[in-house]
Amino acid sequence: MYRWLRSLQAQLLLWAVLPLTFVVIALAFTGVYTHQQEMRDFVARRDLAVAHLAARTVEDALAYGVVGADGRGLAVWMPPATGDPSGTVVVVDGAGRALAHPDPQRVGADLRDDSSVAMALQQREGTMFVPGERAEGLTLVAFAPVGGSDWVVLVREPVEGFIGPILRLSSLAPLVAAGAGVLSLLVLLLGWFTIVGPLQQLSRAAGQVSWGDLSAITRPVGGVQEVRDLHQALAEMVERIRGYQSSMRDYLGAVTQGQEAERARLARELHDGPLQQLIALGQRAEMAQRSAQRGEPEQAQALLDEARDAQRTIVEELRRLIGALRPVYLDDLGFLPALEMLVQQAAGRTAAQVRLEQEGTACRFAPGVELAAYRIAQEALTNALQHAQAHHVVVRVHCAADGLTLSVTDDGMGFDLPPQPDLLTQAGHFGLVGMRERAAQFGGTFQVRTAPGMGTQITVHLPGQPS
Repeated sequence: MYRWLRSLQAQLLLWAVLPLTFVVIALAFTGVYTHQQEMRDFVARRDLAVAHLAARTVEDALAYGVVGADGRGLAVWMPPATGDPSGTVVVVDGAGRALAHPDPQRVGADLRDDSSVAMALQQREGTMFVPGERAEGLTLVAFAPVGGSDWVVLVREPVEGFIGPILRLSSLAPLVAAGAGVLSLLVLLLGWFTIVGPLQQLSRAAGQVSWGDLSAITRPVGGVQEVRDLHQALAEMVERIRGYQSSMRDYLGAVTQGQEAERARLARELHDGPLQQLIALGQRAEMAQRSAQRGEPEQAQALLDEARDAQRTIVEELRRLIGALRPVYLDDLGFLPALEMLVQQAAGRTAAQVRLEQEGTACRFAPGVELAAYRIAQEALTNALQHAQAHHVVVRVHCAADGLTLSVTDDGMGFDLPPQPDLLTQAGHFGLVGMRERAAQFGGTFQVRTAPGMGTQITVHLPGQPS
């Protein structure tokens, strides 16, 4: 009973639903224009942050050669790299030429006649409101420079999308204020202490959380039961965010260490393998030359035969190293042939039975989607054969109009799947987290079904248009 009396429903029933509604609405409409300005500032800051993030990502892509200096490859690479922002993302160079645009037909077009592009090229960083493409409404434009180049990233978002509904109702404010009356004053006081005040405290705490102070949400706010429940839900969400941040820090640290370890391993293999063999090959060539000069053709021919065999060995070793870095079949023939070769290689290295099952018609997807699916299959096979001690592994691929679905099922030991990914990273298990992040990068889904002694099934769906 006490819990029900502290609930919002009881408060509304006991303290006149209609007058309270009038007062709350009147207060809301009184500050509508302030809210409008605050909303504009908030969205402007958010879109500017998105523009900075996209600019930094483009800068990294330029530095690593993923995108050419003339913008080649940017139109294909931008959507998965920037994710799914609220507005549209446009990249222009210093001459106002569109390098990336939501409308593929406008890529390469001269956009200097656009006032927002001209202002962005002049100021390099900031926000502005410009008339929309239609006669009514405004468009918020945030722009940021791409380091190391004269490029500028612009993020556009219609103002009508986040302010329009409030403005359309603002004309009702006088009628609502007139209907409030003196009777609603007492209800306002009660509502202030039990609803409005706690919500404001909760809003301030949420604002501090957005600036990195995660402990702010743990402070009690009081209020009706629904506000307390909301506070508890937000606190749990912040705790999950803290765990996710910790998980990502651990994962990125492990990825960095793995990259350095792989570079060191590759350097050792090149030094101990192809480099030494090349030195020996050069020595055989010199010995063959001396034998030929001394008039010993048979000795020279034998040395040349040895050099030819050594050359074949070097070529095979280099092909093996190149294949480990980037599967050649994936670029030349596509995902399915590369996956078939991966399954054959896995089956040849173990006594377990590994087979591939294909559903649907074979087709090609975007290179990023195929590479992500290949790496996920590679990691899943490694886990099944090395860690799960599986005897049977089945890799299934289904190509459909809505994307690519991949599943890897084994009859291994299985394990207890923790409720949160950060628990995996804390234990040093980064394989599942890496597969999950690869799927999330392309807006896909990632599922794991496992239990001790029941094997493991990993299923990932990557959306995309087959070609």
